[in-house]
Amino acid sequence: MFTWQVFLVSSMLATLWAGVFHLLFGKRLLDLFLYWFVGLIGFAIGQAMAEALNLHWWMLGQVHWIEGTIACWIALFVARALKV
Repeated sequence: MFTWQVFLVSSMLATLWAGVFHLLFGKRLLDLFLYWFVGLIGFAIGQAMAEALNLHWWMLGQVHWIEGTIACWIALFVARALKV
């Protein structure tokens, strides 16, 4: 189930990871917006995959934060590698 609490926590975590990624690898302000968008999409994909595979590792409420974080970082590295 996708509630506003899940959306809020997921968005905050994805924003945190995008900000950290930008601090480590970003060069321009435009990169921050790109990484933020890709981070949100990546985290959502990780959340959806964990729900579909019925994984229930350490969860933060209904948020699959481990799977979301892994998918978020993978998406950020793919975006960086493709130089989108």
